[in-house]
Amino acid sequence: MNKETMNKETMNKKPILMTSFPPTLRQSCLWIHRYTGLAMAAFLIIAGITGTLLAFHDELDDVFNHKLANIEAQHKPPLPIATLHDAVISAYPQYQFSSMPTSVALHKSAVFSVDRVRGESAKNQPKAPFQEVYINPFTSEIIGTRDKEAWAWRNTMYKVFWLHRDLLLGDIGKLILGIVSLIWTINCFIGFYLTFPRAVSANKSQQTALRKSSGKPRASFFKRWLPAWKIRRKTNTFKLNYDLHHAFGLWLWLMLFVIAWSSVGFNLKSVYQPVMQALVGLEGRDEGKGNKQNKPAINTESSSDEATTIGTNMNSTNKVDKANSIAYLSRQAEIAAQKNGVTVQQLLGIRWVEEDNQWQMRFKTNKDIGKKGGASSITVDAATGNVERVNFGYQSSFGNQADQWMATLHMGHISHGVGHLLYQIFLALTGLAVAVLSGTGVYLWVKGRQSRLKQRQKLTVKDNSLKRLRETSH
Repeated sequence: MNKETMNKETMNKKPILMTSFPPTLRQSCLWIHRYTGLAMAAFLIIAGITGTLLAFHDELDDVFNHKLANIEAQHKPPLPIATLHDAVISAYPQYQFSSMPTSVALHKSAVFSVDRVRGESAKNQPKAPFQEVYINPFTSEIIGTRDKEAWAWRNTMYKVFWLHRDLLLGDIGKLILGIVSLIWTINCFIGFYLTFPRAVSANKSQQTALRKSSGKPRASFFKRWLPAWKIRRKTNTFKLNYDLHHAFGLWLWLMLFVIAWSSVGFNLKSVYQPVMQALVGLEGRDEGKGNKQNKPAINTESSSDEATTIGTNMNSTNKVDKANSIAYLSRQAEIAAQKNGVTVQQLLGIRWVEEDNQWQMRFKTNKDIGKKGGASSITVDAATGNVERVNFGYQSSFGNQADQWMATLHMGHISHGVGHLLYQIFLALTGLAVAVLSGTGVYLWVKGRQSRLKQRQKLTVKDNSLKRLRETSH
């Protein structure tokens, strides 16, 4: 059965919905798919387009923020990270900078982020007017600061991210997108079902007679399903949109499901976590963190003194101080990785934990999933240099790894080098496909509605003419 036959059958069977016969499963699914798709269309178009841009977030952010992010390379090695950190603390002593980058890319500024103050401490300290400090790694000169919450050209990608994340509406936006994502997830399965070829008619004797008259046996399920995967080249606009809607949905079905369900995880955890716990044994993200969360927050009433104290402790006579922290922890991470049969691929960042007098470094091994939640970490006691704990991301439970894969595939933190670039392109095209699926769905609904209205008008005209004939006959 080719697609033209399928289209004709669809158009011919639509009036059945207006009769007194109860709707079939397929008709019910079609109704749900059609109207939930219409309700979601605007949100998914926004999410698809912004997602396409976010696939190249870092590259585009450097373009919009080039005055702060890019510098002229010099024919000499950059200054040590510790020296750059000291310069930032000296320039802004009233704020805390407990994290540091582990390296600086060529032609790029070194970026230091202000610590986010939470809990009771946030009430006693005015909010920092910026979130990032950019510094020249060759001269330790402060290039400038960046307030990512301001409406400015350099913050374009930051605003695109939050438009994608919560529609720039905060918690209300997250709830809206969470509900949309949940409906989208369910619609993935409904849409997949609707691509199946129609079942055989209940009038088997008629079907048998037709097959005997034609002399051809009925084609197999997969042969009848194959046209749904294809896009006809020489066709009209309606059929092209019909083909795009079906084919894109089938080709990218698995990725669309991953994006939809992971979006539920980002925005609607009250639904996502119980389902994942039941299906794959996801462990609560807050398990094992209770002790750390119950510790008193750092007192910031005298913010300048506190920041100076932190800077002093980082540079104290501890065995591991700021100057040697990156080299020491990276070496310990390599030793721990070798013992476990893995290799360290990338250092992701280092942080000073003042209340514990410890250094923490995040890194990615060749078996870890992405660079965020699935990455590894090592914690070292600053006074003794002893390794307190090492957490390898790949050793997490199956449920947590499934969750990490969902998030990593959604955010594009896959591979590195050429492999990462190829996945970025694929993710960007998937975002465009989401917008195309929504747009073609709306188009098909509009055309279908126009067709149904014409059919109703014809039936009305026919009924009216029959009434006139009856009246004249009497």
